[in-house]
Amino acid sequence: MQNQTPLDPAPEGFPAGTMILTLRGLVPIETVAAGDEVFTHERRWQPVLETMSATADTVRVHGASFTTGLVTTADHPFHTRTAPVLLDGGPAGDLSAAGWTRARDLTDSHRLASPLHFGEPLPIPDLPAGLADADPVEVFRTAGAMIRLKGAAAAALRPELVDWLTEHFGQYGAGRRFPAWALTMPETLRIAFLVGLVNDAPHREQNQVRMHSKAFMVGLRLLVCSLGFAGGMSDGGKPGWQLHWKNEGGRRPDFDGYRWHRAVRAVRVERGPKAEVFALCVAEDGSYLADGITA
Repeated sequence: MQNQTPLDPAPEGFPAGTMILTLRGLVPIETVAAGDEVFTHERRWQPVLETMSATADTVRVHGASFTTGLVTTADHPFHTRTAPVLLDGGPAGDLSAAGWTRARDLTDSHRLASPLHFGEPLPIPDLPAGLADADPVEVFRTAGAMIRLKGAAAAALRPELVDWLTEHFGQYGAGRRFPAWALTMPETLRIAFLVGLVNDAPHREQNQVRMHSKAFMVGLRLLVCSLGFAGGMSDGGKPGWQLHWKNEGGRRPDFDGYRWHRAVRAVRVERGPKAEVFALCVAEDGSYLADGITA
């Protein structure tokens, strides 16, 4: 499958709960419908033409960006390059040409891809009337802090933001969502949101966030990646999801608009259970982001 165009995905796919980046945000694959637009390996939005499901054997792919592992069918293709171990800022010439590799064929020399940019800016929803003239940087810093604090402590910061946050980022806990437009905000606003979320992120060497919402955490990992930080996501062996990253250093070859993730250990593919998997047929590009990885 190396250096081939993605094939018709049926019946290759991902189980329920795998998060797909659509124009309406990160949503579980089983809820994606024909007509939804997804973000492809060409870094553009393309419509889903058809959805399918089947019962199939699965494998679990382990890597640095998602150490818990990504469950998929063995022949599902991933957007990859191959490379030896690269130090941070290693020369792009050490990366092979981009291609497509089946999950079953992934090795420790493969690098999985996550985009660093998400196309033209999507419109940011209008803020509440009382904040129309407020500094957007301060508003998004406060929004991040309100998501971190929750409840009465959050509402006390900016009561007029409570309903707006609920509408666009969902309720507390597992109900949190991550909208697609948050990934295309100007860098100043993405940084401000992250600063509020982790309480002064740029001034720490390492940061960590834990939440119960996988959709929010996959979106946050993509936002952190878009800001040039190195890190990974896992379940940490506890309920919920954990994202950790370093503000400086780390092995992160960025090239051609993508982060080509180096594995902390060898990329590992393990046999998984038989499960219902869901597949998407996407116009022209045939690809999409599954749990933040281009497939």
